[in-house]
Formats: sequence, C-alpha cells, structure tokens
Amino acid sequence: MQPFADLGAIIEHRWSDSNYDESVFPRLAEEALTEANLTDHVDPWEIIRWVHSTPNLPEQMDVDARFGNPPITVFVGSRFYIDAYYWLDGTTTIHQHSFSGAFQVLWGGSVHSKYIFKQEREINPHFLIGKIQLSDVSLLERGDIRQINPGRDFIHSLFHLERPSITITVRTHKAPAAGPQYSYFKPSIAINPFFENPSLSKKRQTVSLLLDMKHPQVDSFIADLIDSSDFHTSYSLLKKAFDVLCHRQLEELFGGSRSYERFQALLDRARRKHGQLADLLLPVFEEEWRQAEIARRRAEIKHEDHRFFLALLMNVPDRMTILKLVKQRFPDIDEVELIIDWISELSRTKIFGSKEPNVLGLSEFGESHLLAFRGLLEGRSTEEIKSHAAAATSRPGRELQAIEKSLDQIQSQTLLRPIFA
Repeated sequence: MQPFADLGAIIEHRWSDSNYDESVFPRLAEEALTEANLTDHVDPWEIIRWVHSTPNLPEQMDVDARFGNPPITVFVGSRFYIDAYYWLDGTTTIHQHSFSGAFQVLWGGSVHSKYIFKQEREINPHFLIGKIQLSDVSLLERGDIRQINPGRDFIHSLFHLERPSITITVRTHKAPAAGPQYSYFKPSIAINPFFENPSLSKKRQTVSLLLDMKHPQVDSFIADLIDSSDFHTSYSLLKKAFDVLCHRQLEELFGGSRSYERFQALLDRARRKHGQLADLLLPVFEEEWRQAEIARRRAEIKHEDHRFFLALLMNVPDRMTILKLVKQRFPDIDEVELIIDWISELSRTKIFGSKEPNVLGLSEFGESHLLAFRGLLEGRSTEEIKSHAAAATSRPGRELQAIEKSLDQIQSQTLLRPIFA
C-alpha cells in the first residue's frame, strides 16, 4: 500500500544516513509515524482489501499469527518492517522486546501499562526471579504513538478496548544486545517464552496427557518427576497441574476441592525439593488465572465502557488509580457513580449458555452488595460502611447482617481485588 511504502522509504533513507544505528531507530520511527499521519490517510479495511487483492503481498513476518488477530506485514525494508496488528479480544502479556521501533494506534484504543522489574535471582538465563512493579498506566487513543526500546527499558502490556483495535508497528528484526524477550508474570517471575528444550517440552506434554486423561497414577508420576527436576521444569509441570486441578467450578460449588488438595500436595513436594522458591509459584499461578478469567469474560462483553472497566481490574493494582483513570476518560461524570452503574449493569448481564449468574461470576448482587461496594470504592473502612448502613435503616440489626455478608462476598471476589486491595 502506498502510504506504507512512502513511510518505509522515509525511514529507510533516514536510518541509512544514521549508519543503521539501532539506538536512534525508535526516535526515527516515531518521527516518521508522526509525519505520515496515517490516521488521516489509511482506512483499516483498505488494508484487508489490499491483502485480498494484491498479487505481491510482502513477506509475512508472523505467518502463524502469534501476535495479533491477525498481524499483517505491510512493508519490508532492508533491516526493518512495518506490521498492522488487528485485535478483537487479544490482550498482551507483560513483556519486553528484543527489537526496537515505535507503534501507533490506528483505530480504537487501549489501556497501556508500563512496568519495571527488579531482578533478585537468575535461575538460568531463561528464568528470572524478582519484583514486577507498575510504573505507569495511561489511556492510548487513536493517533497516539509510543517508542519501543529493546530490553528492560520498555516492559509493558496492552489491554485493547474497542473491537477491533488496530496498531501500526515499525520494528527492526532484532536488536543484537537486547537479550531474551522475556514475558513477566506478576508478582515475581520472568520467563523467556521462546526458549524450547526437547526434554522439558516432552515432560510437559506427557504430564499434560496424564492429567487430561485422568490417569489413576498421575499424581505419583508428577511427584516423582518433581523430585528429579530443576526449578524451571518444576514450574512448568506445576503450572499445568494448577490449570487442570484448581478452580474447578463444580467442586467449589459444593464446598470443597479435592483436586486443589492434590495440587497442594504436589506443591509441597516441590517445596521439599526447592525450598522457599516454591512459595513464589502459587501467587503467580493465581494472578495468571485471575487475568485469564477477566480476559475470558471480556470476550463476552461488547460495551466499550464495560471492557474499559475490566481492563482496569486486570491491569491496575489499586482503587485510587482506577478512579483517576475513570475520571480521565469521563471527566464530566462522577467516577464513583459511574463505576457503581457499571458493576450494577454487569451483575445483570448473563453469558448465553453459562451456568454463572452473570458475566462477573458474582453469586448475587442486591442492594446491600451495592451499598457495600460503594463504601469500598469510596475508601471507607468496614466499620464505617456498617455504621453508615445502620444509620440509614429502621432495622439496623438486620441491615448489619446483610452488609456483613455482602462485604465478605465482595472481598472474596478475585476479579474485584484491586478495589479493596
């Protein structure tokens, strides 16, 4: 397409004049994207028509569509290329890049979160331990541009709001000094997702087979394997076991989970082998499950405001930042009232074919729940919420019981954790 051919030619010329210095490429890419003003000159659906009609499609750099729904390479230069990424419900993990460049929002928008990683220990070059901390969260809108710097200088994630959201990315093939392209799993683990070891892969695959077929000796197989495995392998095996054995809805519905006890026994086995390192795993698995649950439910929600609220629950760790971002997006509306409206609407939204009472998975959400949720959202203590509820009714004893029950139920909801963290 001509706009991308022109953009690519400008970048090629300027980068060649800079002797292909990798360190200047993010700035060059950002400046060229700004000058090209693609949002005024490119219709996202013309890109699709071009793919369907051109006999000379450039080499596609991600033919397996591992990033984007789908990714489309629109220009290939001598040392860089330009991609258009279409997103429906995809959400990126927290990750860094092994390349440099810049990206621009062509259509839609997203919640953009940036992080820092304070490394504490290297298990091996592909598996790190440390602290993952949110450093900034912002709302990206159509036309916004961000530089991509390789390595830990740019650790980020994107939660796309509109369906679709479309980004244009100008990027090098690989920055030689960038190292592995780690993905980060809150609160404490960084992994190179592109590392593959035949032995590790086969162990993971065979454990998956045993778990999925419910082999009668599966726990013994995994326990014995953990006894002889390094920590990286144990993490991989326990992650699969957690995915299969934990948060089994029917078991939890009837007041217990034998499968969860089985997982805890395997985790104890890892603790005997690897000591305190094993204590890092469950919080990582639980947070990954929480984010996956939000992403799964987001796929059933089409209202942009509701998707925005879920994006905040997934990416923002505290109540005050959530309120600030809601105010930023809706400056003329009271942010507390708006979130109350959203939670009330979502509590009445049911997924077709699901046994859950609503899209949030909340067992109930009546007036006492709204009152309790409002108090938590306003930053009140439990005692303040109870006192306020008692003062507003002629039957304080009954109201207190209802509020106490509602507070317990809300605070047990993993999806709403940032509200009362």
